[in-house]
Amino acid sequence: MSFSLSDAEKRAQLYAGQNHLVLHERLGFGMDGAVWATNHESTIKIFERDEVYQIERDCYRRLFQDEVTALAGFSVPQLLNYDNKLRVVEMSIVLPPFIIDFGKAYLDRPPDFTPEAMEDWEQERRELYTEEQWPRVLGALAALQAHGIYYFDPQPGNIKFAKDEDLRDARALV
Repeated sequence: MSFSLSDAEKRAQLYAGQNHLVLHERLGFGMDGAVWATNHESTIKIFERDEVYQIERDCYRRLFQDEVTALAGFSVPQLLNYDNKLRVVEMSIVLPPFIIDFGKAYLDRPPDFTPEAMEDWEQERRELYTEEQWPRVLGALAALQAHGIYYFDPQPGNIKFAKDEDLRDARALV
């Protein structure tokens, strides 16, 4: 079953109507869902699959309960609301540097990857960042693990650095 943007948009409109929101522009669309900005300085993410929705919702719930607003120098969106029937998560808007998109995370246990698979994964992900940025990415992943969240989707769209960030300052945060 492939993700239907028209179905996502219908659910987004329904959620918006039920919660007195107005949808603005669509911010993203991918395999797992679609994201819209709202008039309440929030975003809503509509999920295709229930499993991915539950993981992301539960990660944001955990971070909310632990009062996490930032990890290792990265802003984290704040959970504002969710709807299990519509598979919608509403969260605050964050600006870079940020960490978002927890749909591929694992809660309370790491995945059952072989050591070789983990080495390959780390090498692939390391290549997405500069030599100065990668230690900060690892710091964010470790900070998430301290909350029982094992995050396996670090990529520049999900763990984003400020465009004009001084890398000397980044090294100081490691």
